[in-house]
Amino acid sequence: MITIIGVGHVFDIRDRVKSEILRRSPAVVAVELDRNRFEALKSQQSSGDAPILYRAMAFIQKRIAGEFDVAPGEEMLAAVEAAQEIGSGVAFIDLPADTVFRKMLSSMSIKEKIYFAFGMLAGLFASKEKIEKELDRYQEQEEDYMEVLAQSMPSVSRVLIDERNDHMSEGIKHLEEKYGSVVAVVGDGHIKGIYDNLSSRDVEVIRLKEIQTTAEGDFTVSYSLKNQ
Repeated sequence: MITIIGVGHVFDIRDRVKSEILRRSPAVVAVELDRNRFEALKSQQSSGDAPILYRAMAFIQKRIAGEFDVAPGEEMLAAVEAAQEIGSGVAFIDLPADTVFRKMLSSMSIKEKIYFAFGMLAGLFASKEKIEKELDRYQEQEEDYMEVLAQSMPSVSRVLIDERNDHMSEGIKHLEEKYGSVVAVVGDGHIKGIYDNLSSRDVEVIRLKEIQTTAEGDFTVSYSLKNQ
């Protein structure tokens, strides 16, 4: 059995994510991290000698998380904590961040770099209200949102989204085949791509919207999907 939980790295959802994992008590908890990113999150280290694009995005993510009074990645640490509490294994299923960002930067056209720079500037000055409005737009028009990204920044869409979806999907498949039950905690933008890759398997999906709107202490809002 596979459960995929969609999260946002800058929202205060750690308790709800942890509760969903504890309720299911899977054999393995898989998280959208590589080991180096996990260690950096755990120790609250800076991104050090990582590519400049990664460091810039990490800075912006930290600023946005501050708007919600959280530290970025708290939901990932909560997922690992939940696994440790119930004696489940922990799997880091993402590609190494430094490799991803170096590849993305080398693949981007000048036009993409300009779009990306403007997007980062917008994130640098975005208010909490603006962030929530943009999230609502994504949740209401996810396919359109991702299509615009693919058209305007194809290298970003391919390297940052598609290739990581493929890699994480393969990791989840392998974990289920080896251990039986897996809860995977990934950014909500990866949900559809990973789900589409898990063809012919029973997959329970919990989207970020459900996590955010579920009342504290009531963690039963989810929906099960079966690929055809």
